Amino acid sequence: MAKELNINDIAEYLDNIGLQYMATISLDEKPKVRPVQFMILQDEKLWFCTNSEKAMYAELQKSPFVDLCASRLQEDEITTAWIRFSAEVVFPQKSEQTLEIKRSIMKKSSIVRELYNDNAEHPLFKVFFLKNIRGNLNNLGHVKGLDERKEFSPVIEFNF
Repeated sequence: MAKELNINDIAEYLDNIGLQYMATISLDEKPKVRPVQFMILQDEKLWFCTNSEKAMYAELQKSPFVDLCASRLQEDEITTAWIRFSAEVVFPQKSEQTLEIKRSIMKKSSIVRELYNDNAEHPLFKVFFLKNIRGNLNNLGHVKGLDERKEFSPVIEFNF
């Protein structure tokens, strides 16, 4: 039986990968992919951040659905694992809790601290979390139509 993943496993996996790629629906209704970085796990939610002046923010305001994919190529390429999931983005209302989330993100990320002058209350600094996450953890050895190889980890589906 395949291992079941929980939200902590997903957060750890994203942290270990480092850079992820998030797809949004752009304002011209075409897909757009950009590098992002998972920031923190708080209250069983995966938190990310963006700038309210960026196209990504406007796109997510119009259509709050994303796909995310991440991987790090291994020396033995065929064993390379990857994660892919779909989710809905939620921008929470400004509150003391969101301020604490922003502070935690700044503590973790030197680039965020630098971009926003170490000011968690910077007006352009926006945080969001993901809900309705559905996806899987897979590896490059699983290819539909080819013989299944027992030495590879099984595909692990998840839904939060």
